[in-house]
Amino acid sequence: MSIELVTLALFGGMLLMMALGTRVFFAMGAISVIVVLIISGTSGLLLVALTTFNQITNTSLITIPLFVLMGNLMVHSGIADRLFTGLNHWLSGIRGSLAIVSLGVCVGLAMAGGFGPGLLTMGIIAVPAMLKRGYSKDFALGSVMAGGILGDVIPPSLMLIILGSITRQSIGRLFFGALIPGFICAAIYALYILIRAYLQPEIAPRSKEKVTWAMRWSGLKEIVIPALIVVAVLGSIFFGIATPAESASVGALGALIAVFIYKRFSRKVLFDSTKETIRITGMALMILVAATLFSNVYASAGAQNLIVGLVSGMEINRWFILIGMQIILLILGMFMDDFAIITIASPIFLPIAVSLGWDPIWFSIVFILNMQIAYMTPPFGWCLILMKGIAPEGVTTGEIWHSVPPWIGMQLIVLALVMVIPSLALWMPGIMIGGAGT
Repeated sequence: MSIELVTLALFGGMLLMMALGTRVFFAMGAISVIVVLIISGTSGLLLVALTTFNQITNTSLITIPLFVLMGNLMVHSGIADRLFTGLNHWLSGIRGSLAIVSLGVCVGLAMAGGFGPGLLTMGIIAVPAMLKRGYSKDFALGSVMAGGILGDVIPPSLMLIILGSITRQSIGRLFFGALIPGFICAAIYALYILIRAYLQPEIAPRSKEKVTWAMRWSGLKEIVIPALIVVAVLGSIFFGIATPAESASVGALGALIAVFIYKRFSRKVLFDSTKETIRITGMALMILVAATLFSNVYASAGAQNLIVGLVSGMEINRWFILIGMQIILLILGMFMDDFAIITIASPIFLPIAVSLGWDPIWFSIVFILNMQIAYMTPPFGWCLILMKGIAPEGVTTGEIWHSVPPWIGMQLIVLALVMVIPSLALWMPGIMIGGAGT
């Protein structure tokens, strides 16, 4: 069976099954098994068994449940609520303060548990609070969604773990490669909030609540413990003290200790946190196993050599190819889940980028920044779907969609900056101590 037919069978079959409503992991896994049987017969099932066994016994993937558990403990125990209150006391009186506080909490939760906790918590807490105080719907919804999806980039990002596992790259280097772009994105958001709130005061009225210095100093204790957990996790990776898997266990233990310190431990907190962790981890591992099998089948048929050979032989400036890949990812992001895009596109795009002389860590960060944009692009933006599910009564899908263009524009600016200035993504991985850890 020629590589051209293998390509048609794998991608055509997968897209057809997905169009019929089949789940991503089943579509990828089923078509991979069918193609293996056609190419190698029953002896090819050994590849299926080995791929599955290697993935589910990969110790580096323990980072997924541990980081997710860390974030869930902070959300279900109410630590995130206290963090919101503590920050709000310090920024009270600044126009647009609630949006800034929401952004700050989202950054904190992103560094404690990746995508999900920030958006869900602030969607439930901050959006109603802003609407109650007269904030415009566009401003309130957009600021929370933009802040929430920073967890897609700022480590420990689940997307970075998945991408690193599929492309066989150091998860630690990916974490620190994404750190500066993630913070730049957050800084641009904050600047936009302040400027727009100043120019259009009617969309973000100043808070009339009286906050004393005693309340501010008291609120500091709500910030210190989550900050210490984040420093322990990322610091242990940066200085080579621990691998990402080991630091994830430190983070999960730290979050559990914090729950006891705040006296918020209960059977319900433990049950809800572990239940959500198992659900997210199960979903991620099913997709990862199916994606790895899909990639291995395609690679064993000689696909990467064919693709790299075709691209290398084209007399086109490599920047045009890079921009073309970004456009493809942006379009896919409008109609497909980010997990599906990463599992399908990264094994193909990364070898092309490396063959053109691009650094794999840098390209991976560019790839993830693109996926961040995909979370907010209609009609399938996962962030938009989540917000609709948790938004206060009266918020329509149209209003949610209408709120995203300015934030997508800022994300595109950060994407362009990292493309033009690769050192933004490569400086921190380059100075890591023992940074080759997975």
